[in-house]
Amino acid sequence: MELRHLKYFLAVAETQNIRLAAQKVHVTQPAISRKIKELEAELGVLLFDRLPKGLRLNRAGKIYQKQLGSIIRQIDDANERVRQFTHTEYGSLGLGAPDFVLWEGQINQSINQFRHDNHDVELEVYSDTPAVLLKRLELDQIDGAFIYHFSELSSEYAVQPIAQDKLVLAYPASWKQTLSPSTSIEALNRLPSVRLPRSVDPEYYDWQEILFNEIGWGPEVTQWAHGESTMLGLVAAGNGVAIVNERHFTRPSNMLRYTPLDVLPHTSPLSFVYKTTTDNPALMAFLQLLAN
Repeated sequence: MELRHLKYFLAVAETQNIRLAAQKVHVTQPAISRKIKELEAELGVLLFDRLPKGLRLNRAGKIYQKQLGSIIRQIDDANERVRQFTHTEYGSLGLGAPDFVLWEGQINQSINQFRHDNHDVELEVYSDTPAVLLKRLELDQIDGAFIYHFSELSSEYAVQPIAQDKLVLAYPASWKQTLSPSTSIEALNRLPSVRLPRSVDPEYYDWQEILFNEIGWGPEVTQWAHGESTMLGLVAAGNGVAIVNERHFTRPSNMLRYTPLDVLPHTSPLSFVYKTTTDNPALMAFLQLLAN
């Protein structure tokens, strides 16, 4: 069975007239009659009642018409989408990012500007851990990702630096004490803490371990949380302090306080990563916005 068999059937089903159907699909009447008979033979079902004055769609034919109509429309839509894909103003763009980097700033502005300039591009944004986003990128499920990465990526990927984000100390607003940038490491070690387990992001965890050993921070961990947003929820509930990215506090909470630490001046490198072999014009347009 070929796609043209189905299109010929739909043309005859719509017109219920071989001559008109043949004109609609630009073939001869004998050709379309032959294809309809071939289709019925393959299905083992008659789709039309043969009348003295022509054809009439029967019950089986009506069911087949209904089912095929939506399928052919989807095929036509897919074909048109592929034709449009070579133009910057069409196509699709899939991006990945930790949720908290999207709230405000350069990335937020770039996405908004891209959406404004490219109404016909289908834009999808996924939020997940760096490891999951890199896997999506590897499988071509997304075109690029904003990630914090702490080791060299393969030459398969292009890396565009975006920012160096500070690490800050989050603590419960319900605590009577106020922590300041000058809080000593000895005082910090007396406070319970909330941390990410290594399984969430091994590279980030190992990078943090080096930093924390360097400054001598080794508090009691009262809770392990699978995500920084979850960490902050546990901090807000009074479970302890947490070292998190400063971007979380672009969305304030009256349950949390935070402070930078003089003993921890380190930053996390945020980059936009994409495959060097990409040929998606929508991604090229987005990269130009990031560069401005």
